[in-house]
Amino acid sequence: MVIKRTPPRYPRRGPSCLLVLFVLFGIVVAIFVIQNADEVRDIIIPTPTPEPTRSAAEYALLADLSEKDGQVEEAIGFYQTAVELDASKPEFFVRLIRLLIEAGQPEEALSRAEQLVLLAPEETETWEVKAAAHIANGNRFDDLGDTTSAALEYASAADAARDAINLDSNNATAYAYAAGGSVFQEDPELFDQAQEYADTAIFLEPDNAIARYYMATVFTYQGLYSAALEQYQLGLDADPQMPELHIGLAYNYFGNGQLADAILSFKDAIEVDPDNATAYDGLAYMYLQLGDDPLAEENALESVRLNPNVARARGRLGEAYFRQNNYEKAVEQLKVATELYGQPTELNVRFFNMLATAYIRASFSNCEIATPIFQQVIDVTFNELIIDSALEGIEECRRNSLGTTP
Repeated sequence: MVIKRTPPRYPRRGPSCLLVLFVLFGIVVAIFVIQNADEVRDIIIPTPTPEPTRSAAEYALLADLSEKDGQVEEAIGFYQTAVELDASKPEFFVRLIRLLIEAGQPEEALSRAEQLVLLAPEETETWEVKAAAHIANGNRFDDLGDTTSAALEYASAADAARDAINLDSNNATAYAYAAGGSVFQEDPELFDQAQEYADTAIFLEPDNAIARYYMATVFTYQGLYSAALEQYQLGLDADPQMPELHIGLAYNYFGNGQLADAILSFKDAIEVDPDNATAYDGLAYMYLQLGDDPLAEENALESVRLNPNVARARGRLGEAYFRQNNYEKAVEQLKVATELYGQPTELNVRFFNMLATAYIRASFSNCEIATPIFQQVIDVTFNELIIDSALEGIEECRRNSLGTTP
């Protein structure tokens, strides 16, 4: 038997050549990647595909749908995006401006109206919505008690409306805004002109609710309450969802001494527009007339919550507190009201007198603050009852300083 012996292999003294080659290759690749990181990243990581964006027209459609669903703020956002994507479409601006006015943003509405004037100065609708924006901004100043700035805005509204009429003599809504801008200046010399504008608007479009509203407003300023009542009702027949008509009708009823009907009309306005601060303020005023101070307080609180920058609403809330002997809260609200008004006038002097009286009812230590206010009241008013009240307040403070207060 032949035995074949295979000589044993020599023990390994290091890694194989193949392994060494792999390691060297890896090192080379790593160095290349480090030195060319950006290029390698672009090759390895695919460029993301951008999501498709909506067109301006699609955003405008979304805005229209939101508006129909009553989502005004959402609609405004969509229209703002639409005009940012395509600022060449006047109709987008017109719709946005109208919604901004409805949402109580007149300053932004005016800003957009100025942009629209640059874009489409030859369009009657451009000047029509600009007039509407000026009226809304005038109302804002009026709420603040700044009657001078309000009058300037109303005059600008009348001017813009006339520009719209010059471009289209059949624009009924422009005639209506010309009437509103004229009558809201509260200059009796403009009332006849305002009535002519409103008459023309109604002649052109008998079912135009805005025209009926301003015709009723003109009659109200002239003290023709029965004629105003008819116009408000015709306006509501044309558009029962217009809260201004319900509010105007309510004040018309109040002017005729029909408080119950006035309250119902204010409530109708709230049903149409649950966030209408003016309607709640009107309700507070009605309840103050009825002596129902807790309900007056409740509605004034809601009005202030919805719009904290209305001087008369702050004043009514302060009055509701005052009449319930809650003088500290009365001072808090009446102080805001008088700060918004700035200076006492014949129209707002009662709130200044009430503030000074609330100060001394809370504590005679407030006499130093109250006495100058009483003096302001005496200097500006011809109302004998208010003058007597202010003089009595000054006298109470004088007696207290002498230690002779009963």
